[in-house]
Amino acid sequence: MRHDDILARTDWSAVEHACAGSAGVRETPAILEALLSDDAAAQAEALGDLYNVVHHQDTIYSATPPAVRFVAAVLDDPRTLTPVPGSSERSGEQEPLRAGLLDWLTSVMEAAAESDRWGPSGESVDVDSCRAARGQVYRAAYAKLADSDPTVVSAALGTIACVLEAPELQHLRPGIAAWLNSHALSAPDRRIRVMAVLTLSSWGHDNTPVLRDDPDLVVRATAALSPAQAADPAATKALLEVLASPTDAAWCQQAFPHFGRIFPFKLLPAVIDRVPLDGLIPALEMILAAPPDGTYAGDWGTRLRAKAFPGGTPPTEAMSDAQRALLDVLAKHCFGAAAPPVSFACDPRTAFSDLMPQGRAGAR
Repeated sequence: MRHDDILARTDWSAVEHACAGSAGVRETPAILEALLSDDAAAQAEALGDLYNVVHHQDTIYSATPPAVRFVAAVLDDPRTLTPVPGSSERSGEQEPLRAGLLDWLTSVMEAAAESDRWGPSGESVDVDSCRAARGQVYRAAYAKLADSDPTVVSAALGTIACVLEAPELQHLRPGIAAWLNSHALSAPDRRIRVMAVLTLSSWGHDNTPVLRDDPDLVVRATAALSPAQAADPAATKALLEVLASPTDAAWCQQAFPHFGRIFPFKLLPAVIDRVPLDGLIPALEMILAAPPDGTYAGDWGTRLRAKAFPGGTPPTEAMSDAQRALLDVLAKHCFGAAAPPVSFACDPRTAFSDLMPQGRAGAR
């Protein structure tokens, strides 16, 4: 169905977004129409409204399903090529509107998929309606794999990886896997190759050739994240090399559609799990001396404490050299005067707060 038909045939009086009836907040049809405005600022504002109003805080409202169908239908419209401010979790730079629209579709599809797992994302009829749009969303995203802009292609890969988690669409995985191997893994763009590796790994494919042959350290390290590579010294070497490269480590902090941020949630935990404690100290010293934004997230602190102190607390007898060195590194870089405050219970540094010198952890 054409996007203008969706606007004309939907009974918008029967659906609501998060701010229904609020003064100064546009109704959903006006938001959708603004996506195709001739004014780039109005388009950017409408994209923000999709997140803040139509799909507020990952919730699915009755207006969300028709908005999904509309957005999927307009991805081919040349007006979605307009450059708008990109996701701050990606680069924050200007990027085509259609990349942001694909990211939004991924967000809605993830909410629909996770409604059973983490609690309702909305009314069941609205969640089911979004799930019913998976096929249309897949076809729209698949068409963007041929887009000339790599930002759009990587966004489309995230949408595809998301919707192909659905049992009814998993039969499409082999065809996408073939395309990833024949096209995406040889693309000049690093982000496309990383997205290809993440997708293939999530489907159980062997990424050993990527680990062995890709010229890019971050792409090799992404392949090394696969549990199948846990015992491969080359994989561990690639992971440690990213920690030793501040520029590459910072690049890994961006959010990858459907897969999130790989540095604090995947790469750093993998290094902690695979590298002996005495081998970890130099790597942690380097990365924590100037941690990229977003480092203090995930469960790596709990993993690191369990590795350093399997019993949960330091031994009653003298600590090993590696245990003492670890606490010194953490006290200096994670709880020192230059470290950001430990503001949330989910901060991985809380796993070591009780082991820091009196006043240094508690005061921050």
